Amino acid sequence: MASIDQDQARRQWDKEKSHFVELLDLKLESVGNGRAVMRMPYRSQISNGTGAVHGGAIVSLCDTCFYVALASIYGRDQNTTTVALQCNYLAPALAPHDLVAEATVLKAGRRIVYGEVHVRSGDKLVAHATLNFLNSYPEEKPNK
Repeated sequence: MASIDQDQARRQWDKEKSHFVELLDLKLESVGNGRAVMRMPYRSQISNGTGAVHGGAIVSLCDTCFYVALASIYGRDQNTTTVALQCNYLAPALAPHDLVAEATVLKAGRRIVYGEVHVRSGDKLVAHATLNFLNSYPEEKPNK
């Protein structure tokens, strides 16, 4: 597999990210060969009533980071959707640490892509997610 120019990948990510990803301020740190690393800066706007990062923000980080890892194998034009995402919260993600997610594709099938994401806050593992994505192809769409 060809190596990915990390600077170009980050520039393209910044240019094409969705509004929701922009709202969470997700930053691509590295991508390639079925792996991706993303950072979500700690901000009070994404915290819950206890000051920890809200679980919904963490699971969104996991989902997005895994998609980027998948795209490093199949390309950004591959139609795919999240089918299942199980996120286990292991510890509160507290200020001042950013969250860093590391996604790995463990099984890259034609249709089903399976993997995991580890999320750290400083040196602490705060969440672990497993994910299934479903790839679809234009020739599989039913005729009307």
